[in-house]
Amino acid sequence: MKYKEYQPGGYLKKYIDAYWILETDSIYRPVSRRFFVDCTTEILINMGTSTPYVNAVTPLCPGNIYICGTITRPNEVLSVPNSCFVGIRFKPGGISVFYDLSYNELVDRVIEFHDQPLISVIDLDEQLPERLDKFFCSRIKDNHSTGVQIAETIANYQGITTVDWIAKNYNLSTRTLERIFNRSIGIPPKELINIMRFVNVRKRIIQQGNNNESLLQIAFEAGYFDHAHLTREFKKYAGLNPSEIKKWSVQPNHISLNL
Repeated sequence: MKYKEYQPGGYLKKYIDAYWILETDSIYRPVSRRFFVDCTTEILINMGTSTPYVNAVTPLCPGNIYICGTITRPNEVLSVPNSCFVGIRFKPGGISVFYDLSYNELVDRVIEFHDQPLISVIDLDEQLPERLDKFFCSRIKDNHSTGVQIAETIANYQGITTVDWIAKNYNLSTRTLERIFNRSIGIPPKELINIMRFVNVRKRIIQQGNNNESLLQIAFEAGYFDHAHLTREFKKYAGLNPSEIKKWSVQPNHISLNL
């Protein structure tokens, strides 16, 4: 498997996490991989000849573009030989700066997406990142950027915050905050807070190695009420217990690394 990742230029880094290319050859063994909740959104372009499946039911057919909306539950992808994907991974809410879509309707869904201008700039050469930069720079709508800023604040606090504090910090009513999230991310702010907390704790558990830091200590420091609360959240967002998560690689957890 070959995987290349490129950083977007300048101003786009506020909204786009990375561009990426993933390829498998004819001798690659098919394998089912799990990816966990992390609040990113992705656009996938299948440039290959094979058809991977998401959760064994959603095909990613050659020649098509797909949007993977914000996910609130773990998913599985069956990766296959002869794959070639180009992808754009957006930070939470970042995609809404470029596309006016009903993001609440995209939650936990992978749907086909028609964007001929985007297809026209896709070619697997060294200038692809530059063309993507130009393409997305031409589509920026800064009036939709508030959701991205708020999501970044929640991420910086590692999910250890409250909806009321976020609303007060941005001088918003909780109802207005809910509308912003519905428009730009598709999930309520409370859900994003919970997911960001899970993402942080997941990384912490995997990286702790053989030290003596207990799961209960991690749970309390991350704002969970007790070990049972931590376990429920992990079951919801990873499909695993906290103690089972260590066997998973610390590599970034995105659909792009699992196709």
